[in-house]
Amino acid sequence: MDARQLATDLIAHYNFLDLPIGVYVVAPDGRFLACNRPVRELLHLPLDGEVNTTLAQFYVDPKARAEILQKANDAEARGAYLEKEIIPFRVDGREIFVEDYCKPLRDPQTRDLIGYIGCLVDITAEHIAEKRESKLQHQVEELTFDIGRVLHANTSTLLMAQQTLDGVAEALSQRALRDMMAMPLDELDDQLIKHAEQLASALEKLIQSTDPERRLKALSEAQWENLATKITPLREVRDFIPGMEMRVPALRSTAHQITLTCLEIAPGILSKELAREVLRASAQVESSACLIDVLMTRTAIIQMDATLRSLRDFITSEVRTHEPAKRMPVKLLIEHSIKQMAEFAKSSRVAIVWRERDFEGAVEGIERDLARALTNLLHNAIKYSWRRDRAKAPWVTIRAYERDAMACIEFENWGVPIAPEEIEQGLVFQLGYRGKWSKDRGRLGTGIGLTDAQRAAQAHHGDLQVASRPATAGHHHTDEAEYYHQPFITTVTLCLPLLGRR
Repeated sequence: MDARQLATDLIAHYNFLDLPIGVYVVAPDGRFLACNRPVRELLHLPLDGEVNTTLAQFYVDPKARAEILQKANDAEARGAYLEKEIIPFRVDGREIFVEDYCKPLRDPQTRDLIGYIGCLVDITAEHIAEKRESKLQHQVEELTFDIGRVLHANTSTLLMAQQTLDGVAEALSQRALRDMMAMPLDELDDQLIKHAEQLASALEKLIQSTDPERRLKALSEAQWENLATKITPLREVRDFIPGMEMRVPALRSTAHQITLTCLEIAPGILSKELAREVLRASAQVESSACLIDVLMTRTAIIQMDATLRSLRDFITSEVRTHEPAKRMPVKLLIEHSIKQMAEFAKSSRVAIVWRERDFEGAVEGIERDLARALTNLLHNAIKYSWRRDRAKAPWVTIRAYERDAMACIEFENWGVPIAPEEIEQGLVFQLGYRGKWSKDRGRLGTGIGLTDAQRAAQAHHGDLQVASRPATAGHHHTDEAEYYHQPFITTVTLCLPLLGRR
């Protein structure tokens, strides 16, 4: 039997011409012995009659035909079939891509090679789309690495800025200001308001204790009017500028303007003591405001540094070198997160209280991802904490315990509320989402912390749970305007399968 006879039998007995996929039979040299309509349409061959051409002539690379046949013969020798091969063809000057499933044909008696049978599938559209997707993926990976490098450079810049501000704060914190560095922001604000009131009183005393004729010899009428207009805003600055972030630079600028004006007072006309008192009070406000501004900026930089580090790790998580899973004590993961957030907690004046330190459970997973998840959760807890007691700094509580064969790590803070619908609808886990009440007091954030932590938990067959309730039950009703302005106790719990329990 030769390949032509086999082709004739295929046509006669197997509805060869009606098959929905392209099937062909060729001689060992590639001459077509038979091919059905899909092959003829694909290669622009006559739809009827014999085909006087070879399959090899459609290959873009003539050498590829020999390579495909060698692979087909090798597969036959192993008792297997040739896996799909993507081959570029050129048909009427246009390049297409086909999958060729090819198998040798042998004489049943002699086992001599008499031809090849195969099927062709046009995958041009799919192949081009795959190449485009692959190129896009490569570009995304390159961009991701670039973003990682940029964020790394930014964190280095932020560190430099932080160190510079540390030096400025130390230079400003002379005896009168040194105690202020350890104060919470609300106490610093109170202290600054007190200094502003003292400046207003000193300024008012200077103006009222001097008769108009002498005043006009010391300064112009416009300058005295300008000084007088600053007294009420200094005394009632909280009403004029409610937000601390804007109030501090405004007071600093006002004090500086008063100082410049007072330095222009002609000598020997006004009471030296009264003028000096204004200058001292003005310098106190300006120095205090500068120190507070430095401390607030430093806190913002540390917060942004933590945020950028988390963002960098999140963005590059899919393109980093694969890290194998390993056994990790829960205690070590918690210690790592506390260490990572220690500087941020200190600058935010929030204490970290770790209970159940004797929990000895362990989990298995990717250390970098789990450590990042815990650090994100602790970062959020610190960032959204309010002060509970004027005698104590705000604090975040960490607990670790076993529940239903899971190691549970819980972060609890007292402060910013999360609305029930934000939890029930899963909004808090949406990438980029920031809670309705989480943007107060100028808190920086990207909205990826809970998203990233949930993905890490689920990737490790665990879960992330969020609960938030008013700190004082019944203090306000849900339909009252003040309901979400009261402190809430928010608990975020990361649960992971506990090793040795299943």
